[in-house]
Amino acid sequence: MIELEPIGVIHSPFTSRGSAPRQGRSCSEPMKIEIYPQFVPGLGTMEGISHIWVLYWMDRAERDILFAKRPDWDEPRPVFTIRSPARPNPIALSIGRIEEIEKGIITVTGLEALDGSPVLDIKPYVVEIDCIFDSLNPFEKK
Repeated sequence: MIELEPIGVIHSPFTSRGSAPRQGRSCSEPMKIEIYPQFVPGLGTMEGISHIWVLYWMDRAERDILFAKRPDWDEPRPVFTIRSPARPNPIALSIGRIEEIEKGIITVTGLEALDGSPVLDIKPYVVEIDCIFDSLNPFEKK
């Protein structure tokens, strides 16, 4: 059995499905990640960290869909080949730029989360580990 305990919650200006941007990277709206008190010591100072991976639960996403279609596509695509929020386990993985950290609240930009989304984990973004320059891009126009 898998058990997850949220470490915090996201406070976002986006409150309903369809109101958030499709990808957070272009989102300049600040969001606050409230880390629950028992997990705040795990933040340390975060000195030297400019970006974090934020893993959160898309609690309002559909979970019984295996194919999804964007309006600009001709055909639906399998969910494990795309980044649709509709999927069996709606875990989001986004990179947030840290704007401020104060008393267990991390203000970030670059997320597409809805208000109240549970945070499962955060990890530092490390260029040497996370950036794969020769990866293939399935959405690149040929």
